[in-house]
Amino acid sequence: MKYLLTIVIFIFTLTTVYGQTTDLSTTVEAQDLTGSSISQAHFYERYTYLVTISNTGAPVSNADFNLSLSSVNNIESAVAQNNLGGAVSPATINILGSSIDGILPNMPNSSSIEILVTVRASPIFLGGATATVVVSPPAGTTDTNPSTNTSVISIIMTERPIDFQITQSQITPVSNGALASWGDSVTYEMTILNNSGIEYPLQNFLIAAQNINGAGSAIVTLENLTCVSSNGMNCPTLSGINPTSSVNLTNQFEFYNHGQQIVFPAGASFTLSITYKVEEGDCSRLTPNQLLEIGNRVNIQSYVNNTGFSTNNLIATDALLNTACPCTDLTSQVTKVSPIAGTLSAWTDIVTFDFTFTNNGPLDITGGAYLINTSTLNTGIEILSTNCLSTTGAINCSDINIVTTPDFRWLTDDFIFPANSSITVRTTVRFIPPECTTGGVAPVCSVRGIVFENDNALIDCDLLNDFDGDSILGLPITPCVDIPNNPIIQIVENQTNPAPGSGPYPYGNVTYEIIMSNVDTIAHHIKFKDTQFSQGTGILQSIICTSTTGGAVCPSNLNENIGVANSQGDTFWEILDTDGFIMPANSTVTYEKIIDWTPICSVLSTNVQDNLEMSALDSSLSVIATASAGVATPMVPCIDLVVQTYPSITSAPINSPLEWIVDITNSNISTDANNIDFTDLLHPDFIITGTPTCSLITGTATCISTFNVTGNLIEGVIPYMESGSTIQVRIPVTSPSYGGSFENRAEAQPDFTQQGENTPDSNISISSLFVLTSQTSKSFDPAIITTGQTSILTFTLTNSVGLPAQDNITFIDNLSPEITLSGNAYWVDQNNASGTFIDTIGTSLIGIQNLSFPAGTQQVSFAVEVTSAEAGFYTNSFLNFSALNNIDVSTAFATLEVLPVLDLSVTKTVDNIKPDVNGSVTFTILVENLGSATATDVIVEEFLPSGYNYLSHNTSTGSFDSLSGLWSVGDMIVGSTATLQITVDFNIPGDFINVVNVYSSNLLPDIDLENNTAIAFTRPDCLKIPEGFSPNNDGINDTLVIECIELYPDSKLKIFNRHGSIVYETTGYLNDWNGNPNSGLLHNSGKVLPVGTYFWQLDLNDGSEARVGWVYINH
Repeated sequence: MKYLLTIVIFIFTLTTVYGQTTDLSTTVEAQDLTGSSISQAHFYERYTYLVTISNTGAPVSNADFNLSLSSVNNIESAVAQNNLGGAVSPATINILGSSIDGILPNMPNSSSIEILVTVRASPIFLGGATATVVVSPPAGTTDTNPSTNTSVISIIMTERPIDFQITQSQITPVSNGALASWGDSVTYEMTILNNSGIEYPLQNFLIAAQNINGAGSAIVTLENLTCVSSNGMNCPTLSGINPTSSVNLTNQFEFYNHGQQIVFPAGASFTLSITYKVEEGDCSRLTPNQLLEIGNRVNIQSYVNNTGFSTNNLIATDALLNTACPCTDLTSQVTKVSPIAGTLSAWTDIVTFDFTFTNNGPLDITGGAYLINTSTLNTGIEILSTNCLSTTGAINCSDINIVTTPDFRWLTDDFIFPANSSITVRTTVRFIPPECTTGGVAPVCSVRGIVFENDNALIDCDLLNDFDGDSILGLPITPCVDIPNNPIIQIVENQTNPAPGSGPYPYGNVTYEIIMSNVDTIAHHIKFKDTQFSQGTGILQSIICTSTTGGAVCPSNLNENIGVANSQGDTFWEILDTDGFIMPANSTVTYEKIIDWTPICSVLSTNVQDNLEMSALDSSLSVIATASAGVATPMVPCIDLVVQTYPSITSAPINSPLEWIVDITNSNISTDANNIDFTDLLHPDFIITGTPTCSLITGTATCISTFNVTGNLIEGVIPYMESGSTIQVRIPVTSPSYGGSFENRAEAQPDFTQQGENTPDSNISISSLFVLTSQTSKSFDPAIITTGQTSILTFTLTNSVGLPAQDNITFIDNLSPEITLSGNAYWVDQNNASGTFIDTIGTSLIGIQNLSFPAGTQQVSFAVEVTSAEAGFYTNSFLNFSALNNIDVSTAFATLEVLPVLDLSVTKTVDNIKPDVNGSVTFTILVENLGSATATDVIVEEFLPSGYNYLSHNTSTGSFDSLSGLWSVGDMIVGSTATLQITVDFNIPGDFINVVNVYSSNLLPDIDLENNTAIAFTRPDCLKIPEGFSPNNDGINDTLVIECIELYPDSKLKIFNRHGSIVYETTGYLNDWNGNPNSGLLHNSGKVLPVGTYFWQLDLNDGSEARVGWVYINH
């Protein structure tokens, strides 16, 4: 039971793992809104992707699908349509940014469903846009043809001229008139027009009132903002009005911010009306006074401005004269207090300055004051103290607050400065000399004090007396000397491969040599960083230290970022200060570096470059010297090829004509492309029925002139494609002769020695065709047999949707070679079908040729008897089929379990059949597993008979107990052997026939019990025939006694006289001859034979030669 339970579990597991299969496939096609195929769309265009998902395998539930788009601004909708063959629409299609996904509840065999996805292209993206669809079976189900589970196409997103216009007009006062009085209102109308040829959005628009000339200010209140008209679109909802409706307009104030995208159809526009109430604001600070000029400004924010249109518009209106601002007169005076001398005695001298700021009236004013250093020749200053020394008039020192700032000056907070008052601030400073001056010139050490007004209602009458300063001459300075730059460290980078100077180079690996040098006379602690300097992507492939000089040792840690896609500013590798890398004096370290470069896409050659920075550190890890290097490597210009392939029909019957279509586009962001390699690889079961054709769709390009067709591989060269051009290749084919999903892979690659590729993913497109046909299934009955038994393999063919007539169905099922046909095939359910069976007995092939059946037939089936002589679990699936025509075998799956059998064999031999009685013999017992199953717990019984005494033994495996006579061999795998040797001596007399038995605890029966027992025997050579005896009845030596004769019960003894006549003979001699004859002349005398010598012959009757000799009779 244990063995059978294991089998049941094993079969269940295999059924779970292998039994659930299906064959899902998908295609995707880009279409315009009318359903026509497209290879290009302009930015912000609305178009669709038609996704078709098919199942040509076993029915499957809860398969999932996903469509991801590389550059789409918005997926607007995704709906299921055209369900065929019982396919059930997904309950929900999730739209997640630029992707969708969903679950297909049920996809029967030969079913399909379409998902129509409407998208809005990005308003800014140009170039190749890739769409990738993936359909996957649920966990636990295997797709038999995963190559058709993915479909990839790409189209080109092109640019169109974008042009928006803003116009404004003043409605009131009419005729652009000025305001008549403060408190009047002004109304403007603003029109925003999409003058482009396509629908396009604005990111935002804003409306602001503006104080144009600053002649005072106005209190501006927003009274009304409405949309008064629109053309070709709806008026926008005006939800961005600033909650602050009234402001003192001193500069510009934003009253409206739309704050969201607004879509304009081509030629569409809307007009807004805005009304402001204008009241007098602050006084005018202009001299002489002018009319205040205000206006309305409209700003638009567009994603693209490729025509240079104006993004803002300002309309102006004259207001009135503001009251001129009154003025007061502020003055500043600075006096050096000490030292009295005009020159410093030492740079440590403290210099005292008094700053006196005065409001000469006539009005109080809000203002402030500050000090600045105006010394020459980069002379610094240190402010030691700053204090209010005294005041005059209606101000006190406590009314002002003085703050010393980090930029070496002091500044007061704003304070009320009464008319006819002053303040005096005393400041002590120390001037800081520059390191050197040209020719040692002494600098002038000076400060300046400045007073200012900060009052909206007043102005300063005279700005020229608002500042004053004083100075003292500094001391001569060490003259500046031009010291030659003698670096202590150096770094050099050289490009070694490709050879420098021969660029531009293809995208890819560039090899550099880097040499770090310490040219100083002492050792230095070094840190280093290699970063990406250019835009694009650089991937460090390797960095190795190749050599050193001057006693330098390669760093133990290079902190390399191998295989990481770096962008500008990222680090390729570095030596950290904490790594403790020391370079001895006058030493070098050389490295080899390889970087895989992909620059940004440009129609011109673009440089890629890294930046090396080497630093020498002191003991506190501060930088004391630096060196840098870098190499600019020119790379080839960029193109952006886009490929999409799709069948002219998404599903077809077998052997049907159709075309594979391939669109190749050179993006309008590309440079012109030359010598583009085109390849198209069709599934091997498509039949190419004609020469592929090439035609120009848009732009300027040179089509493929010659196609090279090798099998189902089509190759050609596109000589020239101008930026923005598209060509189309059409390949005539016949669909495969059996059902399923069959892929096509199209690819266009540039000449990488001349041009790089911006989006490599868009250079390849994958699509598939759904071919409808009949299906077959199969089963073994029974599914479990033992070796030598038979099972019935049945094939059931189910017609496709609509039950059409079928013919030319052919297939061969290549059974596992361990399974062979033991009978001929026969119909189980013929239903008027006809065909020729492939059923040679003894082979492992079963199939049918030219099977046909009439329309309306649901199923036909046939069967064959099979057998197997080898145990095993044999899986028979779609992979076993060949010579397929007009049949789908993707769901065919069956298993046959052939149970093993047990056959243990034992043999026994002895090394000497006739040993000496005083000697020993060795028995050899050989156990073999001749069956097809492992024998478990094998036991051999070796019970020695009475004629033997155990001496020793030796086993090849297991253990032998000499007391019990049991040899525990253990488990024996199929074909294995085990040996036991037992050495014995003899007990005379005794039993010398040695029998051995073998058995196993395996639950399987042993199919041949006869070989479970073996026998070996010996005849110890203990025979001893005396040379004489004395038959005189004295009780001593009265008979002829032959030792061990009892071992030969069939022996024959003959005694001859000297004349050759037999005087005695017997069979089965019992040591009882007393010299009386029983043959010859004296046999009836009743007397003992005369004294004399007699000849004897003893035949043991065991196949050995008879023994002879002489015996003497003495009375």
